[in-house]
Amino acid sequence: MAKEVDLIKEKLNLVDFLRSYVTLLPAGKNFKGLCPFHSEKTPSFIVSPDRGMWHCFGCGLGGDVIKFAMLYEHLEFPEALRFLGEKAGIPIQTLSPAQQREFGILYDLQDAARTFYKEALYKNPDALGYLKSRGLAEETMDEFDVGYAAGGETLVLHLLHQGFDVADIVRAGLALKNVRGLYRDKFSGRVMFPIQNQVSKTVAFTGRLLPDDPSVKNATVELPKYLNSPETPIFNKSRVLYGLGKTKQAIAETRAVLIVEGQMDFLMAWQTGVKNVVAVSGTGLTPQHLERLRGLADTVLVSFDNDEAGLRALERSLANFHSFDFHVKVIGLGEFKDPADAVLADPTFFKQAVEWAKPAMKHIMSVYFAPKVWKEGDIPLQKRILRHLLGEVRTLRSAVEQNIWIKEMAKLSGISENALNEEFAEIGGEGGTAAAGAEASVLPDLDRTSAVAKRLVALALTNPEFLVKLREYKTLLPEIYALILDDPKAEGAAFLELQGSYEFGELDPDKRQKEFGDLIRRLQSINFKKELAGVKKELRSPETRGSDTETNRLLNRFSEITKKMNDLNQ
Repeated sequence: MAKEVDLIKEKLNLVDFLRSYVTLLPAGKNFKGLCPFHSEKTPSFIVSPDRGMWHCFGCGLGGDVIKFAMLYEHLEFPEALRFLGEKAGIPIQTLSPAQQREFGILYDLQDAARTFYKEALYKNPDALGYLKSRGLAEETMDEFDVGYAAGGETLVLHLLHQGFDVADIVRAGLALKNVRGLYRDKFSGRVMFPIQNQVSKTVAFTGRLLPDDPSVKNATVELPKYLNSPETPIFNKSRVLYGLGKTKQAIAETRAVLIVEGQMDFLMAWQTGVKNVVAVSGTGLTPQHLERLRGLADTVLVSFDNDEAGLRALERSLANFHSFDFHVKVIGLGEFKDPADAVLADPTFFKQAVEWAKPAMKHIMSVYFAPKVWKEGDIPLQKRILRHLLGEVRTLRSAVEQNIWIKEMAKLSGISENALNEEFAEIGGEGGTAAAGAEASVLPDLDRTSAVAKRLVALALTNPEFLVKLREYKTLLPEIYALILDDPKAEGAAFLELQGSYEFGELDPDKRQKEFGDLIRRLQSINFKKELAGVKKELRSPETRGSDTETNRLLNRFSEITKKMNDLNQ
C-alpha cells in the first residue's frame, strides 16, 4: 500500500490537481487560495508543490493529496486511493473482501444498470423521441448517459445473468420484492438520468415518466412524475449534486454556479453552453450542498418564478445562501417556466439571461419599491417594507455588502442613509461577519524567543538567501528551529514553509527584506535582555558581592550588553 501511495504522489501534480477545486495564485514559490473547507474572504489555503502539502491557516486543516481527496470528496482512505489511482493511471485494488461486498458491489451494480438503461434508450423510439422533443441532442444524451427503463423484470434478469445477487440488487435500490414474492424493477416506463458523485461514479438514478408509456397508462394508481433511488451506503441525496463531477472545473474557473431544479434544466443549460451549472435532485438545497459549492464559487445564480410565490421562495433561500457568504444573482426568465423551456424556445435568450443576471437584493428591492407596492404617503406601509428589507440585508455576512444595499435603499426610498442605519441598528440581531481566524495569542515573556524564531524561520524558508543569513544567528534560536536551519526537511519545516507563504508570500521583496531585518533585531534584543537579566541576578548573589573582581567583570559585561542594545535600537 505504501508503494502505491508514493506512486500517486509522484505521478499527480498537486497544484494541477487542486486547481480543479480551488483557484490558486502564486505566493512566493508556493500557492495561495480560498479554503474549500470553510467560508473565508482572505485566502489562507497554502499549497507547497515541492513538499506535496497543503494547509489552511484559517480552519487548521492540512495534509497531502490523499487527505484532500478524503476530506473534499467525503471518501474513506481506500476509496480516495482508488480515485486518485485512476487519475494517476495506477490500478489499485484497495478494498478488502468485506469492503468490496459493502461498497464495491453497489458501485458495480449502478454502473451495470447505467449501461443497460443507456443501451435500452436507443431501442425505444418513443423514449428517444420524447427526449428530442424536449430539445436534447443525442450528443448530450450520450455525454450524460441518459437511458430508458422498460420495467417489469428486465433489469433484474439482466443483472442476475451477469452474476449479481438479488439481495444486492435490492440493496442498491434497483429492484423491489412485491407481495407475491417476485422481484421487479424499481423503475418502469421512465427516462433514466444517472446520478454520479464527484468522482464520476454512478451512485443512483432519477427516473422521469414517459407520458405515453403503456405501463403508465395502465397503472391503477397515480405514479409520481419523478422517482429517485433510495439512499444507500454510496448515495446520500443531501450531499450529491447532479452534474457536479463534470462542471466543477467550469465553476472553479468562473467562481460562479447556476443552480437549477432538475436534470432537464441542467442538460439544456449545459447544451446551450452554460457549463458552470448543477442541479438538485430528489431534495431541496441543503447546507451540505452549499458547503461543497462554497469551495468552488463565491457567486450563486438562481431563477424563480416571476410572481409573488417566486419572490417568497427567493427570500426564504437568501438566508441559507448568505450564511455561506454567497453573492446571489437572479436570472430573469420572463414568460418561461424554467431554464429547459427557455433554452428550447430560444437558446440565445437563455445565455443572455444568465449574463444579465442581477443581484438578488436589487431584484427584491425593484419589487418592493415599484409604485404599486411602495405607496407614497402610506408611512406605516413604508416602515414595514423598509424593516423587512433591512432584515434581508442583515442576513448578509459582509459588512461591505450590507452598506452597499443600505445605500441603494436610501436612493430608492428617499430616506436618508443615516436614518436607515439607525433603524438597522434598532432591529437587532447579529450582522456582519466575524474576523477570519482567532486573534493571535499574547505570548508570555518566556515564549517570546520561540514566537520570533518561528516567524523568522518561516520567512527564511521562502528565500534561500534569508536561510544563509539566518544561520549566522543559529545559536540564538531554540533548538527545534536551529535543527530546521541545518535540515529544511526536518520535522516541522514543511508547516513553517507553508506559514511563510501564507504570511509573507504577497509582500514585495523590499518589505520582505525589511521584515527579515526587523525580526533579526528582535531576536537579538530578546537575547540581550535575557543576558542582562542573568547578569543582574549574578550581581545580586552573595558570592559576587564578596568578590570585587567578579563584580567588576559583571559590571563590564553589563555595560557591553547595554551598548549593543543601544546600537541595535539605533
